[in-house]
Amino acid sequence: MKLFALAFSCLLLFAVSASANDTRTFNAMVALANRGDSEAQYHVGMMYNNGIGTQQDRSRAFEWFQKSAAANDPLGAYKLGCYYDGQGAGIITTDADQALKYKLVAANAGYARAQHDVALTYDRRGNPEEALKWWKLAGDQGLPEALFSLSRAYSAGKGTPRDLSLSYAYFKLSKVAPAKNVNEMASMLSKPELEKAEKLAAAWKPRPTALTLKAFAGITAAEDHLKAARNQVF
Repeated sequence: MKLFALAFSCLLLFAVSASANDTRTFNAMVALANRGDSEAQYHVGMMYNNGIGTQQDRSRAFEWFQKSAAANDPLGAYKLGCYYDGQGAGIITTDADQALKYKLVAANAGYARAQHDVALTYDRRGNPEEALKWWKLAGDQGLPEALFSLSRAYSAGKGTPRDLSLSYAYFKLSKVAPAKNVNEMASMLSKPELEKAEKLAAAWKPRPTALTLKAFAGITAAEDHLKAARNQVF
């Protein structure tokens, strides 16, 4: 019984410590953001957006994303674009042109998810060549959704000549479908097409940018930014 009580108290202590640590991170990030640090402004926005270290408040998140984007932070611009793209329902009117404008900032800076979103927008607007360009950039970084979209584009010959070898290679690399679907698609290729595709898939390696890795790191990236800022001070 005592052992159970001790274990339970340790779990409570861990939970409180994690929450307290998030609060300390949030407070430190706000202080840094208030000094004009654009990346810190983005992180504060994300913490408000997700309710980390503070109460979730999407209105406050939007305000911080605005500040971050105005100070030329690409991830802040991306999230501002997301809010204009529908995430800010009830806070800001949806505006597809504004969404594209801000997402393009992040896409040009190398953020894979922004590149994929931009590709989707161009595809919906009937510009498959521009969509393919951005899907290639996001796919090169290993984003599964972009790889799958590339597979569909090459299968349909949309924005590019039809190429079943590339279509199969990207489909296999995306890993979004069960193995049986991959095998079914392979059976539709000629032997030379399949050999070419397997060679392409075997040689392929994802090359995510530093910005993409930072975005995917989430709160860890925020903590790393705080450490870097403290080291600069000292």
